[in-house]
Amino acid sequence: MAKALNLIGQKFGRLTVIERLENTKNGKTQWLCECECGNKTSVIGNNLKNEHVKSCGCLNKELTYNRSKKYNTYDLTGDYGIGYTSKGEEFYFDLEDYDKIKDYCWYINESNYVRTRLDEYQQIYMHQLILPHSIEVDHIHGKKSRNDNRKLNLRQCVHQQNMMNKRPQSNNTSGVTGVYWYKNKNKWVAKIIYDKKTIILGYFDYFEDAVKARKEAEEKYFGEFSYDNSQNLY
Repeated sequence: MAKALNLIGQKFGRLTVIERLENTKNGKTQWLCECECGNKTSVIGNNLKNEHVKSCGCLNKELTYNRSKKYNTYDLTGDYGIGYTSKGEEFYFDLEDYDKIKDYCWYINESNYVRTRLDEYQQIYMHQLILPHSIEVDHIHGKKSRNDNRKLNLRQCVHQQNMMNKRPQSNNTSGVTGVYWYKNKNKWVAKIIYDKKTIILGYFDYFEDAVKARKEAEEKYFGEFSYDNSQNLY
């Protein structure tokens, strides 16, 4: 019987041979290989040399995924790009970022973010791809503008700043964040949360005074990240 060639260190497709294993039950030479994706797998020597096996299985998964992958359509004729999902929903981006986004299939999720799959396991938001080194990215004009990933609607921030320009929640009855009616005192209360602390701004007979106190506090603590200031940008 011919002696098996030493394949350790050789590369076949995505696989690098790292160790010889015991022969199979029918006497075939078997090798332990490490795939480019990090997985390890055992492969019969002839399957490596004949290129019948080129990866741990990740290559076939990627090819299958890419064959079924859909693409967006784009309008690049204006001052900024407009993309369309498979459902016809629009999203917006700077023309200079087209090369970054064009090879992915984007969709708009339930939170109105523009999102895509990088592979079978990983997903990424468009704003993360456009501003990749940010701690967090804030859509300046809030939830309804999350499909707008032009840089004039994006800013780098920390999580606390990202929460400052939220619209009033659905259970808010006054229509102004941080302002509510306090039955025990028959007063309007204004409060604000900053640095994880709740600050009571006062109790007021008139709604307008409570709103004024809240807006002044937003200017003081939130600055450019306040809801009103964010809405006035661009």
